[in-house]
Amino acid sequence: MTIRRDIPDGARQDFEASSASVAYLGFLTITHPNLVEPIRLVSDVFSYIHDGDTYVGLPFEWSLVRDTDGRPEARLTVANTDRRIGQAVQDSDERARLSLKLLASSDFDLSVDPREEIGTAATVYAYAHFELANVEADVLQVSGVVTVFDPSTEPWPSIRATQDRCPGLFR
Repeated sequence: MTIRRDIPDGARQDFEASSASVAYLGFLTITHPNLVEPIRLVSDVFSYIHDGDTYVGLPFEWSLVRDTDGRPEARLTVANTDRRIGQAVQDSDERARLSLKLLASSDFDLSVDPREEIGTAATVYAYAHFELANVEADVLQVSGVVTVFDPSTEPWPSIRATQDRCPGLFR
């Protein structure tokens, strides 16, 4: 899958128009070691089927990833309706992994529930393999910063080349 982080001109014009003919929906996938299966959400009140997976309709707020001199970052806020998200990210030292796709509603059959993909939906914008950091959760919502893994924040050296671990180095 090609990750699109540039917005096509047609979609950008729709975003900036006072009234657009197409709605753009965020398809969010959350994975975490504490979750048996990924949580898939779509930023709509209706559920959608995309690539054979069902995305549950739950409006959420997200922003585009900023590509500045620092690390790429975005913001995500999800309603904490079933508490699985909040519990998974708060009960563990490991961060939740996220991927998000922006797809046009015109690529789905809106007359059925759940909404079904017509052909293959074209990805307007996407990011993958990001992590949810600085998580704040309460009974209403879970929010955090979407960012990439930063190896510079890890302890160094995390594994030492000792004689027991690497005997070939000490011959």
